[in-house]
Amino acid sequence: MRAKLCSVLNGVTLIGLGVVLLDFYFTGRLDQYLHPQFRPWTLAGGIVFCLAGVIYAGSKATECCVEGECVHRNSNSLLRSALAFCVLFLPLAAGVALSKDSYDQHAVLNRGFVEDMSTLPGHSGVSVQKPSNDPAIPPQALGADNDERATEPLPQDTPNDQSDPNGPVPADQANPNVPSPNDQSSAQYLPRAVDGNVALEVTDLLYGEAEESLRKMFSDKTVEVVGQYLPGSDANQFKLVRMFIVCCAADARPIAVPVQVSGPISVTEMGWVKVIGKATYAKNGDRVHVILRADKVEPTDPPAEAMLY
Repeated sequence: MRAKLCSVLNGVTLIGLGVVLLDFYFTGRLDQYLHPQFRPWTLAGGIVFCLAGVIYAGSKATECCVEGECVHRNSNSLLRSALAFCVLFLPLAAGVALSKDSYDQHAVLNRGFVEDMSTLPGHSGVSVQKPSNDPAIPPQALGADNDERATEPLPQDTPNDQSDPNGPVPADQANPNVPSPNDQSSAQYLPRAVDGNVALEVTDLLYGEAEESLRKMFSDKTVEVVGQYLPGSDANQFKLVRMFIVCCAADARPIAVPVQVSGPISVTEMGWVKVIGKATYAKNGDRVHVILRADKVEPTDPPAEAMLY
């Protein structure tokens, strides 16, 4: 009887662990803790735990004895099974019930802000320079001549057309999928929100500090950025925060962009807001820093992926 009770208790412990993992996966709570590429393993782990628990609880109690002497006496220890249940399952269940699935202001401040993308884990700010003595690859070897012919218009049977066949191709006859070399605007390639504003992430603005081409694309355009509100030192400025993770919540780092507003705003601390305004880049010392000058700040729903990766 004691052996059967131990098996059932051990099986319940395994099933409990599996149910917790499956609950996190199917309710979406796992999105706050784990990178997307690792989430399927959580689903697999939950299923394995549940199956192992059912098999363990339903198995018949057997005594492992050789020549009348039991060699695994502690396998039927009720105290050991109860201790495993209390140590493995109860803390995890309590964490599931009490966890807020979010980072408060104290957690963000304790982890420290990332305001330079080169300091992120796995990101290298050193560009690799190709040695100058390496032979250049001829453009013809890369099919450049074929690409040029591909963008030429088809011959037209127009008797009045006196244009030089070897001359430049008019812009209206070029391949519409190839941008015109005279088009200096990259606005058509930027993501757009429903209201037509340029939709960016906090990371995009910070990458612009190191990339001049991004600064040119973002400047003088009305951008829309979603993040969490963290009050600043005065009423005219706050930080727009997103959490960045490489693997899981253990390495989560807050990424922040300073936002300048014309006056105090009423927003819940660490609440989700949508900021509409213009990004301004200014050089301070040897670095370029970004400030988002807000025209409008309004509460919004969290994005589908609350974390950045």
